[in-house]
Amino acid sequence: MIHLPARPRLKPRTVAARRGAVIVLAAVFMILLLAMVAFGVDMGYVVLTRTELQAATDSAALAGAGALVNGPATARQQAISYLGKNRVGSRSLGAANAAVEFGSWDAGKRSFTVDLASPSAVRVTATNSNQPLFFARVLGKQTFDVQTRAVATYAPRDISLVLDYSASMCYDSQFRNIKLLGLSAIEANLRQIYAELGSPKLGLLTLTPVRYGTSSTSTSAVKRQFGLDAVPYPYPRGSWDEYIDYVQSDSLVAAAGHQNKYSYLTWVNYLLARHPDAAGTPGLWQVSEQPITALKDAVDVFLSYLGKHSTEDRVSFSLYTYDDKTAILESPLTKNYATIGKLCRQRQAGHYLSTTNISAGMKKGRLDLEKNGRGGALKMMVLMTDGVVNMPTGNTTTDKNLVIQEAQACAKSRIPVVTIALGAFADVPLMQRVADLTGGAAFIVPGGQPIAEVEKQLEDVFRQVAANRPLKLVE
Repeated sequence: MIHLPARPRLKPRTVAARRGAVIVLAAVFMILLLAMVAFGVDMGYVVLTRTELQAATDSAALAGAGALVNGPATARQQAISYLGKNRVGSRSLGAANAAVEFGSWDAGKRSFTVDLASPSAVRVTATNSNQPLFFARVLGKQTFDVQTRAVATYAPRDISLVLDYSASMCYDSQFRNIKLLGLSAIEANLRQIYAELGSPKLGLLTLTPVRYGTSSTSTSAVKRQFGLDAVPYPYPRGSWDEYIDYVQSDSLVAAAGHQNKYSYLTWVNYLLARHPDAAGTPGLWQVSEQPITALKDAVDVFLSYLGKHSTEDRVSFSLYTYDDKTAILESPLTKNYATIGKLCRQRQAGHYLSTTNISAGMKKGRLDLEKNGRGGALKMMVLMTDGVVNMPTGNTTTDKNLVIQEAQACAKSRIPVVTIALGAFADVPLMQRVADLTGGAAFIVPGGQPIAEVEKQLEDVFRQVAANRPLKLVE
């Protein structure tokens, strides 16, 4: 049997030495651990403060961009206000902590350019200096500084204008709306339209109504009396015989007190009532037929606003009703606002057809948005009508259902529809339902008002649509 030597026993002094070394190491590690905890706490606080400052800066940039429509001074005030509403490291920041700049954002280059002439973007650079640290003070670091930046701009929109150019869009210039507007207002508008047509000299007619004969007086006798037998009728459609019969037999002319009274007033009213289309009476687009001229002026305000506050918005224009009894896309989406304005201006009430095919107009606008709309743009439609849908079938219930179906198609494509019900005869419930189905908004411009008031209200609506633009952070 082999006997191993016994393991030597440590002396008490050696054990004590090892224990002392362990205590020293534990103390060192404890200091390191506390240092790491202190570093972690301070770093966490720095990150939290930076996050809070970035949130405040983002809020300030968005608020400033949203207020740009009221000018840089108001935008700066709003930006500083929202910066202060977000506490950063237990502090509320103010104007001394921020630099607010105005300019434009180039999405392709992802760059901000200062531009005070026509700003469409806001850049906010915020600084939070001398924020106190906690544990790092033992290392001589008392405070820290953080700085963040944000750029906000308007999100671009693709906007489809779908407008009613039916014959009823010149009713406010005719005797038929005397009960709403008064005879003097209608006659004044008829005189204005005659002057805008160039004040043509047609036989012995004058602006002063002249009564002659009765409702049974022959047209040949009336023509001889007013020298119209020697004057060719000036437009492609209509005739002196039809005009004379109109003055003798039309119930609305009689109600206005103009039956058997021949003048430029009854003649202009005849043009608007019987031949308002461009093929029948070309050139009516140049005159102040109402309310369509009020609509055109409102569109000009809308386009002018977009031009002054350029945000890469594009606009299309669809008109209903077209020769094929549907609608026509007069212009696809474009940034050339002048083209849209010119097309709207050069169309007259009943330009192609007198009827109202709302669903066809909506479809034209929707398809253009779906086909040509940009992926990063908000797609929306502005739909205006002054009457009740009566196309494509002529059955009111069926035609209304087609409008609802188009609204549902717009909703499926995420196209909100802003509706404008213009005048006393517009189908307000239908326009409200279209807006509700698509998440849009409905506006009502009541009838029976002076044209100046109608125009003002329309301009207010279009200005609201132009100004209500979505905002987005781009940096």
